[in-house]
Amino acid sequence: MPYSPLGKGFLTGAIDTSTTFAEGDFRGQTPRFQGEALQANLALVAVLKRVAAEVGATPAQLTLVWLLNQQPWIVPIPGTERVERLEENLGASQVELTDAQLADLRAAADQVEIVGARYPESQDRMTNQEAPLPEA
Repeated sequence: MPYSPLGKGFLTGAIDTSTTFAEGDFRGQTPRFQGEALQANLALVAVLKRVAAEVGATPAQLTLVWLLNQQPWIVPIPGTERVERLEENLGASQVELTDAQLADLRAAADQVEIVGARYPESQDRMTNQEAPLPEA
């Protein structure tokens, strides 16, 4: 099950260099969404937007349908707080991609190097700590 299949909103195309995050939104401290890292990572979003326009889908829908096409046991579960986003996500089930489009997306994913850590350093330390083993 892909964790954060829409990349914390990044793969929807809603985050760009002019985006400001509300106070308390951890994405405002996330290295991938800062400065040069954000600029570099937007190359992947550009490909998503291009292919999404070709198939009449949103970047979010394209991302979800691409994930669904990876393996039959992969099940993306995007989180949402708005009904319109839920409806958009459900619309991914109506999007079909050709083998050529899937190959184009795979090539783009392989060529674009994602820059920056997934979480702010303070949160990354918490999520990467190993849990102590229970005593026997």
